[in-house]
Amino acid sequence: MTKYEWIKEILAGNKDVPIAQHWMSFFNGAVAKKLSPPECHYPSMWLYDAPEDYDVSSMGPAALDQLIAFNAQTGRCFACLGKGANVSFGHGGPGEFFCRTLQRGENEIIAEYETGVRAKVQFHPHFYHVYDHPIKNLADVDKLVLPDPTDPARYAGFAQDVAYLKAQGEYVVASLNGFFSGLHYFLMEYTETLISLLTDPPLIAAMVERLGQWNLAAARKMMEEGAHCITLCDDLGSKNAMLMAPHLYRQFFKPWHKQLCELVHEMGGDVHLHSHGAIGPILDDLVECGFDFINPFDPEEKHELEAVLQKYATKFVIVGGFPTTFWDWPVEKQNVFMKQTADLGRRYGRLIFMDSGGVPETVSLEDFQRINQVSREVRGVNGVPGCV
Repeated sequence: MTKYEWIKEILAGNKDVPIAQHWMSFFNGAVAKKLSPPECHYPSMWLYDAPEDYDVSSMGPAALDQLIAFNAQTGRCFACLGKGANVSFGHGGPGEFFCRTLQRGENEIIAEYETGVRAKVQFHPHFYHVYDHPIKNLADVDKLVLPDPTDPARYAGFAQDVAYLKAQGEYVVASLNGFFSGLHYFLMEYTETLISLLTDPPLIAAMVERLGQWNLAAARKMMEEGAHCITLCDDLGSKNAMLMAPHLYRQFFKPWHKQLCELVHEMGGDVHLHSHGAIGPILDDLVECGFDFINPFDPEEKHELEAVLQKYATKFVIVGGFPTTFWDWPVEKQNVFMKQTADLGRRYGRLIFMDSGGVPETVSLEDFQRINQVSREVRGVNGVPGCV
């Protein structure tokens, strides 16, 4: 069984196939390398390994073989295509704005995205700051210059990379800007975005229109190039509540989510939404949009996994169910939790293991390998070719 066949069986609701797994991300590129053999370390593993100019080149067979090996070693079922995309689920590649490195030090980097926004990433202690957003008011939207989402140069070698991964039996995922998260990642400062949802609806509508049209064009292009699935990072909640009232989600973002799902489905693909937070009030809206996968359903964000499976496993694949603190638990607690989660997956179907925040730097290679070994046992993948 190939990974593509495996994922499609899960989508179809087949409870007889093993449960899949995909760890969301790694704290940084150094952690990803620490937890995998050197032969799996391909160029541009991490988003912030970017060179001094925007890199639109293809990955090529050698790096793709290493990507496949990295996923096999680290227990990840989706082949996320694009520079930096595979280590951090939902980010990287031509469907998200590219970044380049402006400054690199021993403990920090400063990167710049195509919209002009900059990000400072400090490693120890971890610190992440985004600044120089280009949008302050409605006039700035009119002046905003975005790259052409259909420029063939942007997708140099993308179709060939997709074809190579498909030939190896991989399920190929391509990342897209979020329609809400993309605003505060790339266009307007986070707090100002939230305030403007209430105080300046025309500004939000104008920004979403620009970003939404860009996203749909990029999604269409990546599907034309052969991707199986489009994923987007669109965090809509905090730990205790939505980041906006549900009616604001329905007004500004649901129409675009629905258009994306309709577009991708018409082209024969699937759509995977990553959204942190207590998003229970809009789960039925997300069903109406047509998402095929939704993650991460962190129990610490007001999600009770069995209740979610009972209500929604027939609607979409539930990806996640692990709390952010899972990696810090005692061994026995981790083992019991994985066994109980796998039992739920077998009972209801359409469940994929995923953590909620990525593998932290405190996890040792020994512990990571132990967790993956137990996970393989409880999910039933040992001895099943193609499953990780």
